[in-house]
This record gives sequence, C-alpha cells and structure tokens, in this order.
Amino acid sequence: MTHCVACQTEIKEGIFKDGRGPYCCEKCYFRDRFLGGVMDKMEAIYLAIIEALVDAVDAKEHEVGNHSYRVTQLAMVLAQEMEIKGRELVDLYCGSILHDIGKIGIPDSILTKHENLSSEEWEIMKRHPEIGYRIVSHIGYFKNAAEIIYSHHEHYDGTGYPRGLKGDEIVLGARIFSVCDTLDALTVERPYRNALSFEDAKRFILNQSGKIFDPHVVDCFVDVEIKLMEFSGKIVYY
Repeated sequence: MTHCVACQTEIKEGIFKDGRGPYCCEKCYFRDRFLGGVMDKMEAIYLAIIEALVDAVDAKEHEVGNHSYRVTQLAMVLAQEMEIKGRELVDLYCGSILHDIGKIGIPDSILTKHENLSSEEWEIMKRHPEIGYRIVSHIGYFKNAAEIIYSHHEHYDGTGYPRGLKGDEIVLGARIFSVCDTLDALTVERPYRNALSFEDAKRFILNQSGKIFDPHVVDCFVDVEIKLMEFSGKIVYY
C-alpha cells in the first residue's frame, strides 16, 4: 500500500503519476502541480478539507459545474506569470477555490434562479463575500485567504461590494482573482446566456482596466493570454 503524495490518502495504485509519485485523483494532481514544494502534510489535509467544501458549493450551483476549480487554475497560471510564490501562492489558491463558500448561506431559490434577480434578491446575493469571510476567517490558516474571499467582488475604482474598497485597499490576491473569475464567467455557457469567445472576454477585461480591474494585473493577463486561453473554460491536467 502506498500514499497519494498530495493528500496522503492510502491508495493501491496511483491514477496519475509524474516524477514526484502517484496521486489518488485529478484534483490532487492539479493541486500538487502548482503547490508542490510549499506544502507539508498538515497543509495537504487543510486543502483536502476545503476542496470537500467547494464540492458542496459547486453542487448547489450545478449549472456552472467545476467553476471553483477552473477559476483557481486560471489564477494559478496568472500568479506564476506575476512570480507569486510560497505561502502567498497557497493563500491565493485557498482564497480562489473558496471564493464562493459564502453561497452556502444563500437560499437555493436565489442561487439557482435562472431569471434576473429582483433588487431584494440581489442584495441578499451580495452578502455571500461577507458570509464566506465569517465562515473561514476565524481559522488562522485561512486568515489571508479570507480577505481574498471578502474582497473578490470589489472593483479597482471603488464601485464594487461589499465594502467599496479601491486600488491597493483590495488585496493583490483578490485583484488577480477578479480578472480570472470574469474570464471564466464570460467564456463558459450559462443557462441564461451563451458563452463569449476568449477574444470577446479579453476585450471586456481590457476595457475595464482601471475600472473593475487592476491595470497591472490586466497587463500580466495579456502577457500570459496564450496559456490562459488554453486553460479557459475547462480543467486541464497533464
């Protein structure tokens, strides 16, 4: 009997293999591909637990499938371009993959509604960043990730929610995540609209540089757009 090199689960035979050893599943392979070398066993256990929580959220929002994993993968690609490493990279991973955890506290009637939300329903939906922050912020390991969760709908010009932060008041991880979240949201088919092409999504992101998005992050997005295009709309494993 051997163990998955990412989560330490006992396995008879690794499904996915590379130079580091066997993995029990695609998620462990993906996680270790980006975060290998900066995790110990305890960190791997934390990450396995949060991924179970994320599966619960994605199951509620079944129409977007693996959104949390897709957007996290995009964030990892962009973070590598920006030379983010070590614990800061782990915090971005955790904040990205847990960004919608607060939707656990949103009624299904609102969360899965295919029509436009009423103003009252929208105000309830807008509470999910704060709910997510409250769920994880008391866990010391997730302190920095919690701030990404809290800030992932803030806009660079201060017009976002829930706190109306602007510029560098928004943590860098949230500014990176915002670009990747928008890219995924625009390029994946939804019940209420067709998916946009990568070029159309890119055009929107460029147009909103300095408004919704941090201009520096947008510049880095452009620098790595070929790789982001490869990952956009799907989870890719090698």
